[in-house]
Amino acid sequence: MKSGTVAVVGKPNVGKSTLVNVLVGHKVSIVSRHPATTRFRIMGVKTTQDYQIVFVDTPGYEKVRHKLGEIMKDNVIAAIEECDLILAVIDASRYDSEDREILERIKKSEKNVIVVINKIDRISPREKVLSLIEYVNKEFGFLEMIPCSALKGENVDDVEKTIVKYLQEGEKLFPPEFTDSLPQTYKISEIIREKAFEQVYQEVPHSIAVEIEEIKPGDKNPDMMVIMANIIVEKDNQKRIVIGKDGEKLKVIGTSARKEIELLLGKKVYLQLKVKTIENWRDRPDISGRFGYGSI
Repeated sequence: MKSGTVAVVGKPNVGKSTLVNVLVGHKVSIVSRHPATTRFRIMGVKTTQDYQIVFVDTPGYEKVRHKLGEIMKDNVIAAIEECDLILAVIDASRYDSEDREILERIKKSEKNVIVVINKIDRISPREKVLSLIEYVNKEFGFLEMIPCSALKGENVDDVEKTIVKYLQEGEKLFPPEFTDSLPQTYKISEIIREKAFEQVYQEVPHSIAVEIEEIKPGDKNPDMMVIMANIIVEKDNQKRIVIGKDGEKLKVIGTSARKEIELLLGKKVYLQLKVKTIENWRDRPDISGRFGYGSI
């Protein structure tokens, strides 16, 4: 039996969460076409008869702009230092100085590193990927470099097989039925945040958080779950944007979130959303800690 922990690291929007979701076999982290979606350090576990891989999906490694950014960057560094193996993910279509900075930081860890060049489906002709592989390999000389498309599922099996090759013999770290580390309350809040992100990213890029006030069985229908949640923004004008004209945007967010939460819980859900302003909450660890950032 082989087992071990794998830190999945890279700058924002390179496809780390999509890759982890595909490798684990179900949705562990929320995903978005927009950068810097992941805020937690989330574990997703893949268990077979022969091995158990514990993936640690980390926030995007980037320049710190606020206290929350410091917490997120600390989470990335902790994952690099604590995990057995590092999966460094770069976007085949936009390798730049930020990627080099991350790879240099990873190189210093002296851990085994596998580089995944993701989003090769965006590259034409494919030969361009080979030149990137040669360049990065010459600069850093990591163990393996694997081109793939997490979104299309291309070469993802090769990524998994390569990880297993470098795992050590050992016992399972978690029971076979364990698939991810995020408590149910946070899963629900992340689903709501993902749906809000989809609706208002252009106007309110990263100042949204979600806090669950209450989850309980319905008074009249115990088979229905009643969920009260607050969408948090930093300014009053952002509040108006999230709500939308005549409440239309908030309604769309609520409807799409409710459908996914029902799939998660396996029962009907009554979801009540409110929008609240907490000024500069990303620079207030006492507030961001309330939402679980830094503790997970």
